[in-house]
Amino acid sequence: MKTRRGFTLIEVMVALLIGSVVVLLAYATLRAGLDVQERVTASREADETATAMRAMLSDALRHAVAGDARDVRGLHTDADANGAILALRFVSRGIMAPLGGSGQWRVGLSTDTAGVTLSATPLDSLSIPLRFTSRGSRSFAVRFLAQEDGAWRGDWNDPTRLPSAVELRFLDAAGRESMATLVARTAPVGGL
Repeated sequence: MKTRRGFTLIEVMVALLIGSVVVLLAYATLRAGLDVQERVTASREADETATAMRAMLSDALRHAVAGDARDVRGLHTDADANGAILALRFVSRGIMAPLGGSGQWRVGLSTDTAGVTLSATPLDSLSIPLRFTSRGSRSFAVRFLAQEDGAWRGDWNDPTRLPSAVELRFLDAAGRESMATLVARTAPVGGL
């Protein structure tokens, strides 16, 4: 009897096919893992940016500065022809530490193609401007609590005084809330 010393062509092809399937499965698993990692990282970064933006916006609103007749800088809104608010702008002393004692910053909340953007530009210091964009939010709704009658209003047109509080709701493309509503008191309690 003769003994076989090698593999037949069929055996080699079956081995190559099985090896190829194993390599393809390993690559697909690796690619899926990398895709999940990218999505988780992007989601985490979006959440961190939204949290930082909310904290900075809350501090800035709590330390908003009323404007005066010479240099109108107080809190005001920009609206479109239909009355929808496009931007919220105000001056604050609450962007950098020490909050309430730092230099004045011009703060703006607006929407663009990337999402809702908070920008802060220093007025009287050499600090670097700040910018945060919440990509999960496409628009925002704002209401103001008037000091004199305690009623909520949809716009604020008196830059020489501040409302008692500002309520901001951040909305996604479908109009649903994309993060928790932010309510910040802008005027001291009891007028003090």
